[in-house]
Amino acid sequence: MKKGIETSSLYPLFSELTRLETELWDALDSTLRKEHGLPMSRFEPMAVVDRLGSCRVFDVASALAITVGGTSKLIDRIEKAGHCRRRNNPADRRSSLVELTADGRNLLERARRTVEAELDLRLSPVLTEQTTDDLMELLGRLRNAGRSAAAAERGS
Repeated sequence: MKKGIETSSLYPLFSELTRLETELWDALDSTLRKEHGLPMSRFEPMAVVDRLGSCRVFDVASALAITVGGTSKLIDRIEKAGHCRRRNNPADRRSSLVELTADGRNLLERARRTVEAELDLRLSPVLTEQTTDDLMELLGRLRNAGRSAAAAERGS
């Protein structure tokens, strides 16, 4: 294996990352549902739409690394709740553009403060600004390596 790491040491790392993600997701989901009636599964796409502005379902799916079909169903639920709307895409009549409604933006802003407070409670005792920056950079590199490996696998 490259860079001297033993294959047998990678699964425990994967397991720890997975458990951490699950624990954080569950804690945030519980708090958001209790305080805002908003599950994480809706918070995440709403945050992407807010960050990207008016965008396609495909753009949200790409940002979240999930399927377009699953994302479309999530957007349907968010739209039914009155937190986003779809409008015709003037650049491509086959797709629509998703944007948050005023109610959706207000809910997202309140929910964001809740998420930040919960993450601060759980992560700040361990992370400094520098370790956070380093971890973000490392996770980005790991995700890029995974994408490259998947692309190479598809090409062979």
